[in-house]
Amino acid sequence: MTEAPPDGRGHALVTGLGAVTPLGTGAENFWDAALHGKSGIGEITLFDPSPFPSHIAGECWGFDPTDFIKKKDARRMDRFAQLGVAAGLQAVENAGISETIQRTPERVAIVLGTGIGGLSTWEREYQVLHEKGPGRVSPFLITMMVPNMAAGQLAIALGAKGPTQCPVLACATGGEAVAEGLELIRRGDADVVIAGAAEAPITPLSMAGFCAIRAISTRNDEPNRASRPFDAGRDGFVMSEGAGAMILESPEHAERRGAEPLARVAGYGRSTDAYHVTAPDIEGRGVERAMRLALEDGGLSVDDIGHVNAHATSTPTGDGPETKAISRFLPHAAVSGTKSMTGHSFGAVGAMEGIMCALALNRKVLPPTINLEELAEDCEPLDYVKEARDVPDLKAALSNSMGFGGHNIVVAFAGVE
Repeated sequence: MTEAPPDGRGHALVTGLGAVTPLGTGAENFWDAALHGKSGIGEITLFDPSPFPSHIAGECWGFDPTDFIKKKDARRMDRFAQLGVAAGLQAVENAGISETIQRTPERVAIVLGTGIGGLSTWEREYQVLHEKGPGRVSPFLITMMVPNMAAGQLAIALGAKGPTQCPVLACATGGEAVAEGLELIRRGDADVVIAGAAEAPITPLSMAGFCAIRAISTRNDEPNRASRPFDAGRDGFVMSEGAGAMILESPEHAERRGAEPLARVAGYGRSTDAYHVTAPDIEGRGVERAMRLALEDGGLSVDDIGHVNAHATSTPTGDGPETKAISRFLPHAAVSGTKSMTGHSFGAVGAMEGIMCALALNRKVLPPTINLEELAEDCEPLDYVKEARDVPDLKAALSNSMGFGGHNIVVAFAGVE
């Protein structure tokens, strides 16, 4: 069960999961809501959206950081860091690995990324500067704003003293974090890695910026139907927030402590389109190359891949090229666009979708794509999963992430039987 595939470069085992999402807090709540095709999209409450063309987003409804973090510490964290620390702490508890961290903290690494960082803090404190002057700016501005603080705060909370990293790769960040976690395990730099990403972009400035480039859905009267990957009626993505984290362990370490792995991270592939700052290559050649590299890295064949959790943002510029790539390389694979339920949480979403892949392999069930009623003309006819589907023979799955700047990262997950 724990031996590396003969053609791969070594794998890591997924032994714990944590999530804070618009579909719920906790990986099991997140998973259950997804299987039931629930939408996490609603009217924005984090600020007054009335001046904006779009009034909807995927908030982490009901999230209370003090359920996970001391009140004093939570006040000194931006919301993105609160989300990331909460997800990381959940993953540690889920894996039952707290004692290991206390016993060998130098062998525990953290790779917790973000696409933006402390945007809400930056906006709030700039307003203070503008209205009240520099003497009133918070002394915690810098430590709340900088992108690496979710990783740093999680390390402090746990006492983890191994390498700590913060990938920043736009919407490909979450996948990059899992890939970097795998590399730390492969190199022997850590026995345990907490890998994931967090994002809290639902702010006035962020909304104004994305509305300005007309990338956001304005289906305000039907928020639960607004995010619709691959559908002819899609009109843009729906902004969301959230965090996902997973515990990666070396096979030897997991075996020593008797852990029961959920899945394994088999490999990954990276590429860059070098085409446009926001739009992917129109033929999807970059993400196709990343999928191919992920299989090669993980010692997997095309026939092993039964599922693709697509990037599928619900935008005309993104969905079509990705479906072209999948159609050429993995035409037989069942495809899910889970942003139809979660919305698009930018840097965090790759970690959240990685959790979906790990649980799909563990439970042998594929999550659905909701709101797909009529396939868009620019999207290829694939095996789109419209309702949760049992797949008892599922061997491996890919999680695709594509970020502004032309970044592509594909993570290959596989079963542990």
